[in-house]
Amino acid sequence: MSSLRAKIQDVFDEPACEKNRGKDAKARKKGCSKPLTPGAAAGGCAFDGAKIVLQPITDVAHLIHAPLACEGNSWDNRGAASSGPTLWRTSFTTDLTELDVVMGQGERKLFKAIREIKEAYGPPAIFVYPTCVTALIGDDIEAVCKRAAEKFGLPVVPVNAPGFVGSKNLGNKLAGEALLEHVIGTVEPDDAGPYDINILGEFNLSGEFWLVKPLLDRLGIRVRACIPGDARYLDIASAHRARAAMMVCSTALINLARKMEQRWDIPFFEGSFYGITDTSEALRQISQLLVKKGADPEILGRTEALIADEEAIAWKKLAAYRPRLEGKRVLLNTGGVKSWSVVHALMEIGIEIVGTSVKKSTVEDKERIKQILKDDNHMFEQMAPRELYAMLSEHKADIMLSGGRTQFIALKAKTPWLDINQERQHPYAGYDGMVELVRQIDLAIHNPIWRQVREPAPWDCQPAVRRNCRARKARSRPCMLSRNSPARRPTISASVEEAMVRILPQTKAAAVNPLKSSQPLGAALAFLGVDGAMPLFHGSQGCTSFALVLFVRHFKEAIPLQTTAMDEVATILGGADHLEEAILNLKARTKPTLIGVCTTALVETRGEDCAGDIANIRLKRTEELAGTEVVLANTPDFDGAIEEGWAKAVTAMIERITGPGEQARQSKKIVILPGWNLTVADIEHLREMVESFGLKPVVLPDVSGSLDGTVPDRWVTTTYGGTSVEDIRELGTAEQCIVIGEHMRRPAELLQRLTGVPYVLFRSLTGLKDADRFVSLLSAVSGAAAPAGVRRRRAQLQDALLDGHFHFGGKKIAIAAEPDQLYQLASFFIGMGSEIAAAVTTTDMSKILEKVPAQSVQIGDLGDLEALGAGADLLVTHSHGRQAAQRLGIPLMRVGFPIFDRLGSQHKLTILYQGTRDLIFEVANIFEANRHAPTPEALDPLRTREMPDELRSSPLARH
Repeated sequence: MSSLRAKIQDVFDEPACEKNRGKDAKARKKGCSKPLTPGAAAGGCAFDGAKIVLQPITDVAHLIHAPLACEGNSWDNRGAASSGPTLWRTSFTTDLTELDVVMGQGERKLFKAIREIKEAYGPPAIFVYPTCVTALIGDDIEAVCKRAAEKFGLPVVPVNAPGFVGSKNLGNKLAGEALLEHVIGTVEPDDAGPYDINILGEFNLSGEFWLVKPLLDRLGIRVRACIPGDARYLDIASAHRARAAMMVCSTALINLARKMEQRWDIPFFEGSFYGITDTSEALRQISQLLVKKGADPEILGRTEALIADEEAIAWKKLAAYRPRLEGKRVLLNTGGVKSWSVVHALMEIGIEIVGTSVKKSTVEDKERIKQILKDDNHMFEQMAPRELYAMLSEHKADIMLSGGRTQFIALKAKTPWLDINQERQHPYAGYDGMVELVRQIDLAIHNPIWRQVREPAPWDCQPAVRRNCRARKARSRPCMLSRNSPARRPTISASVEEAMVRILPQTKAAAVNPLKSSQPLGAALAFLGVDGAMPLFHGSQGCTSFALVLFVRHFKEAIPLQTTAMDEVATILGGADHLEEAILNLKARTKPTLIGVCTTALVETRGEDCAGDIANIRLKRTEELAGTEVVLANTPDFDGAIEEGWAKAVTAMIERITGPGEQARQSKKIVILPGWNLTVADIEHLREMVESFGLKPVVLPDVSGSLDGTVPDRWVTTTYGGTSVEDIRELGTAEQCIVIGEHMRRPAELLQRLTGVPYVLFRSLTGLKDADRFVSLLSAVSGAAAPAGVRRRRAQLQDALLDGHFHFGGKKIAIAAEPDQLYQLASFFIGMGSEIAAAVTTTDMSKILEKVPAQSVQIGDLGDLEALGAGADLLVTHSHGRQAAQRLGIPLMRVGFPIFDRLGSQHKLTILYQGTRDLIFEVANIFEANRHAPTPEALDPLRTREMPDELRSSPLARH
C-alpha cells in the first residue's frame, strides 16, 4: 500500500494540473479528485476511472481481481469502438467468493486466472485491476503479476487503482501511471518517422477518432498511438518514439503527457476536435509541433490547403441547418474539454449557450469558457436535478446536451435532449462530426413528438365534461369537442401535416411477390367476427383451400371456411345448384346463425346473378333456413383487396340484417365498426376502453370474440364468440357509431341512412393525438370523465415517446400495406420523427391514399417495396416481406396479414395509448437489435460522396 500511496501523492502533486498552479495555498488545493461528501450521488471511483482509460485498448485482456459486483455492474457500458480486436469486450474476473476472502486464496486464484486467459485467448498482454476488497485484504497484485509475466512469457500489468482511494478522475491518472511504468517504452519500433504523433485522452467514442484519422492520413501524419481509443498494446509500448502529441482530455491524462515530454522529449498541446475552428486549429498546431521537431515545413502549406477544403465542405453542409437552429438555446451539462470545445462549436453556427457545467473542468478550461462566452454568468459548477428540471420546464433552453445520468431530467421536463458523453451513438469529432452534431441537434429539437407530449390531455381541456363542451369557450385553445373540433366532424383529421401525395399506378405486367390478399379472404375474415357464422366461398375449391391455409397459419386456429366446390360442369352451366346445395348442407350439418357467401373471380367472370340465386334459395327453402341469415358479399378476386372485401361484408350484413327505420335509442349504446387492420388485441382493448366510460359497445365484426385463441368446452363447427346476429339486427338502437378506417365509411353511411345513427370516422387510432380525440369523444358521449387507468396509460405513452424517439429520428422507413394500414403506420412513423422512404399499397380505390404522409404512394407489390426500399432502415410489411428484407440486409417489422412465421400476431396491440406505446417499444427494440458497431470504413468514405462538385477537383480530395 505504501507504493500506492506514493503514486497517489505524485498524482496529487502533478505540476501540469491547473489546480496545482495557484499562487497561494488555497489555490494549490491538492487532489485532482475530491472525495464525495457522504450521502452525495455516486460519481464513480478510482477503479472506474482506470478502466475507462485502459479498457479501450482493444487486444488486451482486462482481468478484474475482485468479487463479481465491481465488474458485473460495470462491464461493456461505454461506447468506445474498435476497428479490429474484440477481446476488450470480453469480461474477465476472478469472482472472489466469501471463502476466497476469508481463507486468503485470492492471489492463488488470480495467478490461475492469468494462466487460463493466456492459454485460451493468447493476448499480447493482460492488465490486472484490484478493487476495494482485494486491496483491503492485502493481496500483492504486483508480485503476482511479476511472477505470472515471468512464468507465461507475456506482459502482465498491475493497475493499482482500488475504488476507495479516490474518484474516477484519480483513477484516470493512476491508469496513466501504470502505462508509464509498465508499458510505454518497452518496445522499440523499426519504422519511426518524422511525422509520428500520439493522441492522448481520445477514447474513440462512437468511432470519433475515425473521423479525425483520415485528415491526418491525408497530411501524411501517422498516429503512432491513440491512447486509449482503438489502441493496440504494441502501439502504446512504442509510443515513446512519437515526435509530438496532442492532449484531448487533460483532466484525465495530463500526467501522462507531461511525463512523456519529460522523459522522451515529446512536446504536447491541449486541443479539441469538436467544432470547425477548433479542428482546424488542432491540425495547425500538430503540423507546427512536427516542424519544430524536424519535419519538412511544406506540411504547413498542405495543412492550410486541407483546412480550406474541409471547412468549405463543412460550412456548405451546415448552411441548411443555420436558419433552423440560429438563436436556439442550449444548456450544456457536462465537463472537461467539452465544457469549452462544444460551447465554441455550437456558437459557430449561431446557437446560444444559456449555461455550461464546469464540474470536471480545469482552471484553464474555465478561462477559455469566459473568453468564449464573454462572461462567467453562464458557468455553473454543479446544478441540482431540481434546479435543472425547473430551468428546463420553464423553457429557458430549447435542448440540453449532457450525459445519460441527467437525460431523464430533460425528458421529464419535456425538453429535447442529446447525449454528448460516453454512451452516445453518434460521432461528433472533426468536420464531419460537427455536421453530425448539428444534424442530431436539429433532429432532436424538431422531432414532432414534442408537439405530442406537450399537448394537454383531453381532461385538462374539459374542466367539466358536457356534451356541448361550453366550459372551454373562454380559453385560448379550442377544445377537442368544440364545434370546429375534428372529433365533432364526420372525419377526424390526420395527426400529421397533410400534403399532396402522388399516387403512382402499377405499370408492370408481371407482379413480383404479391403484396395483396384477395377480396373474398377479407370478406371471410369479417364473417368470422360473427358468432355462429360460416363463411362460404362461391367458386372452385382451390380458392377456399389457399385462403384457409393462410388463415390457419396466421391465427394458429381451426378456421370454419367452406366452398361451393364448383367443378367444370358448374363452371360452364352455372353454379346456382352448387350454391344452394352448399347452403342447405351447411345449415343441416353445422346449424350456423349466419352463412356469409363470398363470391370469387370465377363466378363473377361468368356473370352469375348470385343475389338472385340466393333470393330464390331463401324463397324456396324458407322453413329449412329458419334461424340462419344468408348474406352475400360480391368480392371478385380481380378487384380490390382484403380491405375492400372486409368492408363489403360488413356493408352486406348491415344491409341484410339491420332493421331499417328510426328505432328507440338505448342510452349509452354505441356501435363500433373497426377496420380490418385492427388485431384481436386491438378490438378487445377498444371494447374495454369504451366500457371504462360506462358505455355499451357493439363491435361489428368482433374477431376478438372468435379468433382470440380461446379453447371451447366442446367442439364447435362454426365460429364461436363475436357479434351476434341479434346485435346486428338492433344496431339502429345505438346513439352513436364510431368508425375506424376510411374503408369503413361506406357501411357507416349505410347504417346512418337506414337507421339515422350518426357516425364519427377516425382514420387511425394510433398515436397520442388520435387517442386523445377518441377519449374526448367517449367523454362527450358518456358525460363521464376519463377513468384513472386511462389517464395513467396516457402518461405511460408520453414517457414512451420521450424514451423511444431517439431511435426513430431521421430513420428511413419503407412500408407496404393496405391503404388504411399504410396511412396508420406512415402517420405513426412520421409522428416519431422518421421519414417514409417508400410507400407501397395494393389498390388505388381508397381516398385515404391522398392523406398518406409520403411524397408518393406506389400501387404495386413486394418487388416494388424491395426496389424502392433499398437504403431504408426498416421494412414494414407482412411475413412475405422477409425475403426482401434478407436480400437487402434490412430488419423487417411484421404487420398486417398474413403473419405466419411469428406467434401471437393477433395479440399485438397497436392502437390508443397502450398500443402506441407497445409499437414504440417494438420498433425501438428492432433498431437497437440491428444497430451496427461503427467501423472506420463506414464513417470515412461516406463524407466524400457528399463533397460539393467545386471541391472534388482539389488535389487533397480523396477518391
